[in-house]
Amino acid sequence: AAEDMEELGGRAEGRADGGGNRGGEAPAVQALRRVQKCMASVRKALSRSKARAATLHLTVREASIVLAIYLLSRYNLNAVALYVASRNAVRQQPSHSAAEVRELTESLYLETSIDELIALECGEPGRHARVRHAAVSFLAELRTVEWLESQNMLGAAPSSAAMASKYLMFCEAFHDSRWDGALARAVHNNSLNHSAGRYLRKWSADFRERWNVAFRVLSVKPPAPCAELAAKVKTLWQWVFWLRHCCIGVGKIPILLNLDESYIPWSPGSLAGNVLRKTRVTGAKRRRGGFTYTPIICTNEALQPLLPRFLVAKRSVLSARAVRTVSAQKPDNLHIWREASAWSTVRVMKRVLEELSHVMAAFPAFQAILLLDCHASHIHPDTVRAANNSNIWMAVIPAGLTGLIQPLDTLAFSAFKFHLKQQFQMGLGESETLPEDFLRRVFALSQTFFNGRKWKAGFASLGLEPEAPVRLSRDLRPYQEALALVPSSAPTGDQLA
Repeated sequence: AAEDMEELGGRAEGRADGGGNRGGEAPAVQALRRVQKCMASVRKALSRSKARAATLHLTVREASIVLAIYLLSRYNLNAVALYVASRNAVRQQPSHSAAEVRELTESLYLETSIDELIALECGEPGRHARVRHAAVSFLAELRTVEWLESQNMLGAAPSSAAMASKYLMFCEAFHDSRWDGALARAVHNNSLNHSAGRYLRKWSADFRERWNVAFRVLSVKPPAPCAELAAKVKTLWQWVFWLRHCCIGVGKIPILLNLDESYIPWSPGSLAGNVLRKTRVTGAKRRRGGFTYTPIICTNEALQPLLPRFLVAKRSVLSARAVRTVSAQKPDNLHIWREASAWSTVRVMKRVLEELSHVMAAFPAFQAILLLDCHASHIHPDTVRAANNSNIWMAVIPAGLTGLIQPLDTLAFSAFKFHLKQQFQMGLGESETLPEDFLRRVFALSQTFFNGRKWKAGFASLGLEPEAPVRLSRDLRPYQEALALVPSSAPTGDQLA
């Protein structure tokens, strides 16, 4: 402050020297008056700065809102601290400690008269009503955020309308009725008119910006490790390791295979891409229905291109003429079957095992260990009998673990369907919309995708290939200790039950 006064005094003297004698006063007297005014201005600025620091840079109205929040929240200092932090963030001021917030709040509470406190808590007409209204808005938003967090922890992502309804309900709990306001009308009418929907979207966008909330799909992590899941994972590993040990005992090389079905629609949907802003397109009618695609992957790179793959479609959806049309482009190891239903059945599974046995017969040194999930067609007695007759050993992945430990689910299907959507978009761009055109793209992609990848590392990341360097996937790392304790004996009947 002293340096500022010296600088201002110097400027005043300079102006006095060049400005002449005003009002008959000597230049030195005029300079002195200017210095005195500058000193008074600096003292006022220092006083205001000290006052702002004493109130944590809050205005008089914001200090009243702090007191109202303290009263309405039943003396919750955490709520007060959040409000002070939000106001300081708007002004880009440094944050304050909890002790400073507590000291300010308690001093405001003690310095305010009883009548003023009652007026703030009850919201008497006038200034107190407006202050209470702002405090209720903040507390209702805070409770809405807490409710939103509890919903997210349960795996739910509430909509903007649900969030606004909860906010209004919390306002009602403070006896601050807003059900007749614009937000309430927008909540009730957002599906009926566009203006209500726009208002609701604007309110929710402002709410998300204030409280660091994102509008997106909630990603749900796999279930946390528990005793039951750990036992299932350990049992599967024990089963696979025991089968591998049996293969070595009979002088054969164990080969792990995984078979699973995935439904693919004829119109897989769209992906994000480059679109001119004003483009409006009337698309062709999308084809309904789809087919079941059943690939097989294994841990041997030389065997992988020879493994059969299957496309099962309903007769009424895929015509015989379409199959004949694409037969020239169909890979030899891809089988197209037109059935009464596209779903996996015992009859289809028996045919699948028969085709797989033909391929494995050419490799007598290998012993196939086929991993399957618990689908009814996979564990049916006729299916198990067909596998035994084909010299294919089976290991069943327990229910609830397919998304965690089945190779095709964790390593292949998501990426395959993504590339398939890209192929579908390319077909639309080239005016190829017939089923035959889509099948040709499926043929080409299945060859490059499943034959062009080394699946052994993926099996190892799931703990199914102990001979390879074991680096478990992120979702399976909590089970690392269970993998180290897997016994070499066969699992008991109680474990497999």
